[in-house]
Amino acid sequence: MRTSRRGAEVFERAIVEGVADIASGMAEPEGYSSPVLSSHYLEAVRLVGMRLRARGPDGLLYCPFCGRRRGPFTPRGYYLHLLRSHRQEILELVQSEASRIASVSRALRP
Repeated sequence: MRTSRRGAEVFERAIVEGVADIASGMAEPEGYSSPVLSSHYLEAVRLVGMRLRARGPDGLLYCPFCGRRRGPFTPRGYYLHLLRSHRQEILELVQSEASRIASVSRALRP
């Protein structure tokens, strides 16, 4: 079954916004859920979001993609920065992580 472009956009938006929410600290990974995403993708969003929750030694938020070139960010500023500047990188990270989770889960089946 092919997914329409609109369906893909909704799916991608849920992924990127979820990661940005968790990475910026605006949502906790344990409480994050989405009716659009399967369990593998939910777990991938949580894991990638936690990896991108990058605080510098000064306790401020910095973007791990940009390094010290950008920031420090407020939580809302970091959320918006991730949405606007790193959408494709986030999608690729989540896709990779979801594939890894799925392969591990297949390997564990009897």
